[in-house]
Parts: sequence; structure tokens; C-alpha cells
Amino acid sequence: MWRSRFPLIGLVALVGLLANPSWAQSGTAAAPVQISGVVQSFSGNTLDVKPAATPAVWVMIPNDLHVDRGALKAGADVLVEAYWADVCYIATQVTLRK
Repeated sequence: MWRSRFPLIGLVALVGLLANPSWAQSGTAAAPVQISGVVQSFSGNTLDVKPAATPAVWVMIPNDLHVDRGALKAGADVLVEAYWADVCYIATQVTLRK
């Protein structure tokens, strides 16, 4: 009976380690970057920004980040400070430029 539980216990321990944010960041904080460009679209919490000389970039905006979400319309000029987290950029500050 014990032998059949061993793989299950190992799997649960592995999932627990991978779900821990400190393990996922591997001890180093990602350096913030500034993304300056024009809003292509904004849907849910995903902001699609097109910098002048590069392809468009998707940035996730956390729910607790205070941003005028109504002003994030196509064509708006923005400056986004964000960091890379596993599979996407996460915004720490969004500034609308005039």
C-alpha cells in the first residue's frame, strides 16, 4: 500500500514547490522595463501596446493597480513600467501621455 502512495506524495510535493511564488522567481527579482507606445486594444486586464520600432507587446494590468481604465482606448499614448513574470509583462505603473 505504501508503494502506491509514494508517487502521489512526490507529485503533491512537486506541485506545492512550483506553486510557491518565491520558488518560481528563483530568488531574483526581474528588472523593470519601460514600454512606451500607442494602445492597440484593452480588454479585461490585457493591454496591447505598440511601441514605435518593435512589435506589439501584451501587458497584464493587475486588478489592484489604480489606472484610468476608461482612458485606455485605441490610439492613446501610454508609458508602462512593467516586469517580466514567467510568460508575460505585469504592469507596475501605467501613465497616459498627452
